[in-house]
Amino acid sequence: MAKVKAVKEATQIKGATIFDFVDGVTHKKKEWSKWSESDQKKFSPFIVNRWLSMRSELIDLVNMLQKYTIGTLTPKETYRVYYEVLPQNKGFAKYIKGSKDDAYNLKLIDQIVEHYTVSKSEAVDYLDLLNADQVTKIVSLYGYTDAEIKTMIKGVKK
Repeated sequence: MAKVKAVKEATQIKGATIFDFVDGVTHKKKEWSKWSESDQKKFSPFIVNRWLSMRSELIDLVNMLQKYTIGTLTPKETYRVYYEVLPQNKGFAKYIKGSKDDAYNLKLIDQIVEHYTVSKSEAVDYLDLLNADQVTKIVSLYGYTDAEIKTMIKGVKK
């Protein structure tokens, strides 16, 4: 009985992913009606817009269509627009990650906040502009040892 259940689970087809939908409107060109009903329910215009906009040659087009594809058009209509408009080619879309919030040492951020009397987000902006020598001079004013300064300024541009 356990073997039968394992075989059934192994033969079940997995649902569509975002990559399948992006492929369906670009290089594999799969019509909306060919997707299962459960896959059609999974289609998210927002996520597809996000992934398509990571391809530099499609940014302007996706940006122009975005105001219609989110909210105005149904997912089926959105899929059809992209299916008809996008060229049939496979393109590489490098995922653009957000910047790390913890790129700088927390003690260093607090010290910059105190030194310039600014918010933490402004202090991070300052650290993006300052180089390691400038930050070292600022931090050394507050009595940190060389070892502490060295660990604090990791991640600051040279």
